[in-house]
Order: sequence, then C-alpha cells, then structure tokens
Amino acid sequence: MTNDEFIDAISPWLSPTNGPIRAHLALAIRQAIGTGHLPAGTRLPPERVLALALHVSRPTISAVVDDLRASGLVDSRQGSGSWVTTGHTPSRPSIPFVERLQTKGSIDLAAATAPDASLLPPMRVENADLLGAEPANGLTLLGLEPLREEIARRHQLAFSSTPAVSPDQVVITSGAHQALALVVASLAPRGSTILVEETTYGGAIDMIHANGCVPVGVPRDDSGVDPDALASLLTTHRPALTILVSSVHSPTGTVSPPERNHEVAAVLARSDSQVVLDETYSDLEFMPTRRVLAEELGSVAIRIGSLSKSLWTGLRTGWIIAPPSVCTSIGRQRWQQFDLGPSIPAQLFALQALAHFDDVVEVRRAQLSERSQWFARALAIQFPEWSLSRVDGGLAVWAKLPVDGAEFAANAARRGVAVLPGSACRADGSATPHIRLCFDRPIDVLESAIDRLS
Repeated sequence: MTNDEFIDAISPWLSPTNGPIRAHLALAIRQAIGTGHLPAGTRLPPERVLALALHVSRPTISAVVDDLRASGLVDSRQGSGSWVTTGHTPSRPSIPFVERLQTKGSIDLAAATAPDASLLPPMRVENADLLGAEPANGLTLLGLEPLREEIARRHQLAFSSTPAVSPDQVVITSGAHQALALVVASLAPRGSTILVEETTYGGAIDMIHANGCVPVGVPRDDSGVDPDALASLLTTHRPALTILVSSVHSPTGTVSPPERNHEVAAVLARSDSQVVLDETYSDLEFMPTRRVLAEELGSVAIRIGSLSKSLWTGLRTGWIIAPPSVCTSIGRQRWQQFDLGPSIPAQLFALQALAHFDDVVEVRRAQLSERSQWFARALAIQFPEWSLSRVDGGLAVWAKLPVDGAEFAANAARRGVAVLPGSACRADGSATPHIRLCFDRPIDVLESAIDRLS
C-alpha cells in the first residue's frame, strides 16, 4: 500500500474536530483497521510523511503510533518501520457478557434481573388457547397478532403525541437481547460503525463485534450523553446505527433530565444515522417522567422494549417497534438465523401478564426505590471510600471504587459474591474502577453479600 493509499484508507474517519488531534487520528486508524481498509501487514508511512500529509507535528504522529502499539494493533522494529498486526480491533474479553451473569454457587449481584418469577400474576394456557392461535401451525415470524396489537396500544397510551403505531410496526422477540441482535444484524452492514454510549449494556457490544461492526463510544456525564461529542462523532464516523439506552440508563441507573434529552434529540434529528432506543428499563423509573427522546424523535427511532426487567427474565418476551419495511427486513433476518419465530405459549403468557402489568409495576417501582436506598446506605457504611451514582430507577447501583473494578470482581468471586466489572459495560472494553451491583434481592441476601465483600 502506497503512502497516498494509506491516507485514502483513513480519510473517511478524518474530519475537523475540536478534540485532541492525537486521539482523533488514532481513532481514525483504529476504524480503518477494524473495517478492513488497513489489512494485517499494511505498513504505516514514515512519521515525517504522515506528519506532512496530515498537517500535524512528528511528536503527535509518534504518540499515535505508541497508542496503537500499546493496543496491539501495530508493531514496530527499529529500522523497519511500523505495520498493522491484525485486521480487527482488539477483541472483547474471551468471556461473553451473558456468560458473566451465570453465577452458580455464588450470591448473584451481577445479573440485573428479578430474583424469581414471584412477580408474575396467575397465568394459565390450555390446549384450547393453542388451538385458537393464528396461524394454526403456530409459526409467527413477527409474533402473534393479539400481542402485537397490545404492544401497539400500550405505546399509543404512553405516547399520545407521537404518530399512531399499528401491529405491522411491531415484532415480538425472545427478549430485548434478541431484539437488539436482530436490529444490528438487519441494519448495520459488516464493517460499519455503530455509536453506543461509552458505558452501556455489555451485551450490545458483543452483538456489534459478532456482526463484524465497530463500536464507538459516545462520552457521557452525570446528565447523560454529551450532545457536542455526539454531534462530532456523528459527523466523523457516519455510523449506520446510533444505539442509546433510553429512560433509565443501563448500567448506571440514572435518568437524563429533560433539558439534556432535548439537546440530544435535536442532534439526532439532524443526522442520517438510524437511531435505536433501548427502553428495557423504562417502566422501572422510580418517579416516571416524560420520555423526551422517544417523543421528540417519534417514528424516526426504532424502539426496543421487554418484560424481562419489569417482571421476569425467564418470560423471554421483548419487542421492536419500527417502520413496516424495517419489520419485514427483521423478519427476513430472523429466518436467515434459523429462527422461525417466538413461542406461542410464551406469547400467550405475555398477553396475560400485560393485563396486570400496570398494577404490578406500580408496586414494583416503590419496592425497588426503597430497596435501592437501603442498599446505598448499607454500602456507604461498609465502604465509605466508594462513590455511588444516584439511582433514578432500574435494578442496580453503579459504584466507583478506589481499585480496578475487574480486580475487585475477581476477588469478590473468590468470596462467593458475583458482581459485574465495569469494563464489561465499556464500549472499548477498557479498565475502569467501576462495578455494578444488583439490589433486587431479599435483604438477608444483600446483607450476606456485603458481609462477604467486606
């Protein structure tokens, strides 16, 4: 590859930026490697050539090469220059996100899930119910019509100011996890960039890598996504998808104020990137507020929901709300992944659960709010050196420790307590002093966990 070809390969990710040029240039080269524009063995132009072509100093180029070398993407030898060592960005940890939540024999504070199925109302499915299903053979690629109608109806009640949703805009899935996977596989071409929050649902990062795409994290603060950083990354990377965790954020448990959501919505409305809103925790906001992002983006955004966090993970019922043409593409993608549709009994159970949903969730929000306050006080007493994020909703608390989160999680596991290291929730998999702990457990279980951790 010639010097000019190298510059051409990274140019799609180069654009004017107000941020540090060193980080901007390193990210552009990372993207070119991850998307295959710079295959393994490609030699980097001499530092003086790159500095001249990119109008930066040679020390800046040297620092960029050092960063890439530290990441394992580039190798160098004195007198021989530098070259790309791999055709992919650094791989995710060998343990997939979901496997980190399998914690047999330990007190489980890692999985943000209800502890059992006790929240479900009395439910029953008879053979007659199955015989009445349409179609009679039970194969529903997009889901049962009555369940899709109910999801559409509930959406309209929650967002009366947005355009009406019809059943043909709803796809029923095996939870929000499959919903996200189907959206990524259907709408993001291999090698494309996908924007996510720099701290987000770890399973989404695994999906992005599995589909041969490149995740790029958007910086966030205590109020949520940084609108200026988001605007810059949208311009720089022209991502196929922008996935945001709407309402109650996972894993931090915070809710962005309306003013911030207005700013973020305005930035997204000016972009061509397809927006995906993960609303998995939205019904568990302790003090329900307007869902500004969903309202202002209207039918532009694809929305993902689930009963897993609100009721029980084992119910495995989620959904996608999207334009009919997108739903058709998702159905086709599902078939290509050898999945002929969700279980009919599971969908019938979901319909029955939704009939009691509002009453159950109202009680659940109050219980979770009380439990989160108790847990925060208990942690503050036992670990005064920890810094806990505020908890506006959800099932878990996000804690900043004076040590590396992964190291702490490993030590906790040896003491019989499973916690989730924050690095599992980072878009780049980088080390962080954070951990996530689920408080949706009986008090005696939480007390035992704190005792072991101390």
